[in-house]
Amino acid sequence: MKKIKDSIKREIVVNAPLKQIWDALTKPEHLNLWYTKNAEIDFRIGGRGYMNHGWGSTSEGVFTEIDTMKRFVLESIDGDFTTITTLEKVENGVQVSIEYQASFIDEMDQSTKENMLFGTSQFLENLKGVYETGTDNRSTFWKTWIGIAHTTNEGDIGTRVLQVKEGSVAEVAGIKPEDIILEIDGEEIGGYESFERTLNKKNVNCNVILTIVSKNEKSQVNCLVDTYPVPY
Repeated sequence: MKKIKDSIKREIVVNAPLKQIWDALTKPEHLNLWYTKNAEIDFRIGGRGYMNHGWGSTSEGVFTEIDTMKRFVLESIDGDFTTITTLEKVENGVQVSIEYQASFIDEMDQSTKENMLFGTSQFLENLKGVYETGTDNRSTFWKTWIGIAHTTNEGDIGTRVLQVKEGSVAEVAGIKPEDIILEIDGEEIGGYESFERTLNKKNVNCNVILTIVSKNEKSQVNCLVDTYPVPY
């Protein structure tokens, strides 16, 4: 018996004409304006779509459903992963919804889910920026890191460190798994996405003060900000 697919979703409202947003999502020359480094799209049922997102990330699939100006479905080549894109006209423009479905989503660790949704949010915000103000912000994405895997500290503020990469600036600073990062330079961290956005506003090779809780003791740690390890 085939397992029912679990799903996660992000959405945004873009103040632009429906046809313009449909083209932005389905035509390679338009996708390249706000999302992909390179897109190869055969937009028909049974046609293939390949997208190089940058930062070493690519995706490829087959279009299995198309409802013009409303919805389309891209299914991975092996059929395990499905992306559903839905457009709906609303009062302030077009609501764009991107939903991921897979039988293994519920088995993913929370950090991986948060990373996937954060990336989707970044690109949807860029779609909005490009089509509302002509501003492409991809050059500001994923510039910095300190070398940790982390997840939102459920039920409280901060983000919880899961792993620290050997040799990373976080390891040098003394950060350890299970530490909770509460602030960066005095700015409160609300969770995974808050940490990523706040850190990414910092300059590479600058030092930040992290307020952390380690083994129930609160302290401040000076940490260098490193370059994100995968270039655009």
